[in-house]
Amino acid sequence: MGRWILMLGGMSVWAAHFMGVYGIASVADVAADAAVPASRWTIGAFTLACAAAAALFGLAGLRRLRAGGDSLDRLSWSVTAFGGAFATIAILWQGLPALVGH
Repeated sequence: MGRWILMLGGMSVWAAHFMGVYGIASVADVAADAAVPASRWTIGAFTLACAAAAALFGLAGLRRLRAGGDSLDRLSWSVTAFGGAFATIAILWQGLPALVGH
């Protein structure tokens, strides 16, 4: 079970980030405007926190991959490392419009 949690961790953080950013923007749009600085800063902080969490999953996979093991271990930790790296890039890309503006 722990192996699956690590393998899907980065992608799960990405999914949580997507829902969180959508929720923050929706609440900000109902309250005032989605482009107000408070919502942009909140999305920026949330993006950085999620990117750090996804990067930790990727680093955990990379560390375990370097430790070696059989072919199943190498496959599992490669998927974990790639998923964490991909999710980190996707999270940063998804949060970029909030930091750049319109």
